[in-house]
Amino acid sequence: MISSPRLRLVRPRITGILVATALLVAGSYAATWVVRLPDAPAAGMAPTVPVASLAPAAAPAAGSTERLLARFDRAIAAWNANVISNAGDYVSATNLGTVYVGRARLTGDLADYQRALTAADRAIEIHANYLPAHGLRAVVLFALHDFHGALTEAQATRDLDAGNLQALAIIGDARLELGDVEGARLAYAELERVAPSAPVFSRMAHLAFIDGDPERAIGLVQIAVDAVAQEPPSETTAFYSFQLGELYRSRGEVAKAATAYEQALDDLPTYVPAMAGLAGIREAQGGRAEATELLEGATARLPQPDLVAALGDLYALAGDPVAAERQYALVERIGLLALATGSVYDRQLVMFAADHDRGVDEAVAQARAQLEVRADIYGHDALAWVLFKAGQLDEAATEAEAALALGTQDPRLAYHAGMIAAAQGRTADAKRLLTAALEGAAYLPPLQVPVLEAAIRSLAPTEVTR
Repeated sequence: MISSPRLRLVRPRITGILVATALLVAGSYAATWVVRLPDAPAAGMAPTVPVASLAPAAAPAAGSTERLLARFDRAIAAWNANVISNAGDYVSATNLGTVYVGRARLTGDLADYQRALTAADRAIEIHANYLPAHGLRAVVLFALHDFHGALTEAQATRDLDAGNLQALAIIGDARLELGDVEGARLAYAELERVAPSAPVFSRMAHLAFIDGDPERAIGLVQIAVDAVAQEPPSETTAFYSFQLGELYRSRGEVAKAATAYEQALDDLPTYVPAMAGLAGIREAQGGRAEATELLEGATARLPQPDLVAALGDLYALAGDPVAAERQYALVERIGLLALATGSVYDRQLVMFAADHDRGVDEAVAQARAQLEVRADIYGHDALAWVLFKAGQLDEAATEAEAALALGTQDPRLAYHAGMIAAAQGRTADAKRLLTAALEGAAYLPPLQVPVLEAAIRSLAPTEVTR
């Protein structure tokens, strides 16, 4: 018989973290803003990743983010004290893990996700059928890109509680990441039926984008933005504006994208995804100095591989190869340090290798291995691009075709497929794809834009207009 846990402390005043975590869009946005490894483990929880510093973080200015971090820290201390004082307190263990997830979403600290997983496992060991702990575990596995594990955990939770919407959301998100678009569609349709809300509309928008319907995607995200317009500014409200900015940027509507990113930063001035998105817009608008400043601030907070690489690209384009190489070397160091945490950065590192012609043969093997377990369109695209850089054009073309199979209007997919077509002498296909990519050039890694422009000039010198 399991005794009821004693809750000696007042529950910390952080609410809705688990719900917000589970119901924010997954897709290509979820759980990718992760990097900063801690200096020491939290009391009572063993570290699960190597302790290391990736890059010096800028001293944060006082503001809403820092106040929220302080609240997370206090909540962690309180719930951890409960766990230490009562070995059977599965409720406090679950709440502790939930707060770790909230802090990880704000800081990008992989170790907090690992701590959250440890806390969830502890709660389940005490109370095998405690559904909040299973829900937490599914969220964390998804954040760590263990999509098969997240799907299994969420399905088991739904077996215990058929009305568990959090589990249904994870099922849809994980299926989409694994390339099961129809499975995701069914899950999202059920979510829309029983809980039409901003997180659900956001998910449906991401699926619409994958399906090649950006207009519908924009409309759905706008509904989500409007639905939270009266809520206090938060990471959640910032996310929806960021998602809207991403959709506009992919279509080349840079002014509308800038407005959306600026709204996200009004809601949360240190929101790294919006800082990175706005940097891409400023570079496209000719404002390289501001773009560089934005990415320097973003990477100081979260030195994520694609952001660090983008900053290196801006340095390279500005004629500073030494500064660029420092960033590129840091990307590779991040990759080595992140090995202990699994596959969170694998796809970013493959694309970095292909974009910069560094370690291409190893990246081909890595991309093949990833596609075996995560066969979504972006997995096919990553393999196509790195095969192209390895000179394996026929297989690259086959993978690029798979990446475009759903009609997804992503400039990155069009760019990669267009470059492959050009290398094969398929001029008409190359012109069509590269022209589409040029329309959304602000969505590409900075160093690839001049490559794209040069490729179009070689095919049709009069068609390069930005």
